[in-house]
Amino acid sequence: MEGSHQLATPPLRRNRDFGLLFAAQIISLLGSGVTTVGLALFSYQLTGGSSATAVIGNALMLRILAFLLFSQPAGVIADRVSRKKILIASDLIRCGLLALFPFITAVWQVYLLIFAINAATAFFTPTFEASIPEVVGGEQYVKALSLSRVAVDVEAVAAPALAGLLVVLLGVEWVFWFDALTYLASAGVVLAANVPQAGKDVKPLSWPTFLGEITHGMRVLLREASLRQALTLSLAEATAGAVAIVATVSYVRDVLGRGDATFSLAMAGLGLGSSVAALALGRATGRYERGAGDPAVLHGRRHRWASLAMLAGGGVLGLILLPGFLMPPLAPFAVLWFLNGAGQALIAISSSTLLAEHTAEAERGRAYAAHFALTHAFWLATYPAVGHSAALWGAPATFTAAGAVCLLITALALTLGRGDRVAHLHR
Repeated sequence: MEGSHQLATPPLRRNRDFGLLFAAQIISLLGSGVTTVGLALFSYQLTGGSSATAVIGNALMLRILAFLLFSQPAGVIADRVSRKKILIASDLIRCGLLALFPFITAVWQVYLLIFAINAATAFFTPTFEASIPEVVGGEQYVKALSLSRVAVDVEAVAAPALAGLLVVLLGVEWVFWFDALTYLASAGVVLAANVPQAGKDVKPLSWPTFLGEITHGMRVLLREASLRQALTLSLAEATAGAVAIVATVSYVRDVLGRGDATFSLAMAGLGLGSSVAALALGRATGRYERGAGDPAVLHGRRHRWASLAMLAGGGVLGLILLPGFLMPPLAPFAVLWFLNGAGQALIAISSSTLLAEHTAEAERGRAYAAHFALTHAFWLATYPAVGHSAALWGAPATFTAAGAVCLLITALALTLGRGDRVAHLHR
């Protein structure tokens, strides 16, 4: 982690700024998860149920489109102005937009608000992620990523239950007002934290150089063999994740002949596998890195375990999806989905670790923004691909095909990583 190994930072449990930012993440994640459920219910009410699925699908496409359009310009800005101000402004904008949701009367208004809300998210998320390495320091970064991953998994389980409670007790409009309040609370928590400033040695922004600045993050991701390897394996993560999100319900209902409770159990197993892998990776790598006082030694150790963990994650995802055509019964299927979550976490945490290791503070906003945009582009491709495959071939064959794709991607990533065998520090 360029410029971060020498930072004297306290352990996470005593790091006030990380605690505040982590709290802000949990609060906003919970609100976002509640809104995902609320959007489905609101769309059903708005359209009378006739085309709610199409509305939700289009809204999710607009969500990713906003990420692709705005995240990289946001990264350029995040490397030049106060990151704290970006985070607070993004939260306040999302708060105001979400408060308008219950007053919507037309589908086009849903699309407009979804696009605008996620444009603000495209500023918030990469800026937040780019700030964490400086807040926690190099030695604590993997543990911070592990906790962040667990927060995402807990949100996936807790948010639907909370959304259902809000709808039953207060009505669907309170789902959106609750989310608006979470962003307001998040802004207040960020305000109390010390967020690292933008890099001081970045050239002033000008329109003639703006295109080059937007593509700088992409060049960062492609300049190192290990980052190219990580980016490639993110496609395997998106493939396995899309299979779980899109095709699980079809498999549970049509092949296993089970209902919503079994579907929820399978998805909970996915989140549990991710959380367990995240916590285990944070603990194991902490022991492996302990005693590496020399920054070069620490960098070398981190490089080795991250590459091995990513490749292991890709291999696990391929192997657990390949048996899909055998139509495993519920118990083996639950185990496979537990491993699916674990494989995704191994790739995600290791990729983010390598990104922090290979970026300087002055370029980190652009690098994280480019990573955010590209990984969401992968999901944009894998969602419809899995959906069409499941419709044509059925879920079991789709699982197997996705497993083969994951193994091919892992083999490609292994080849790409051979150019980065020697541990090194940059500049």
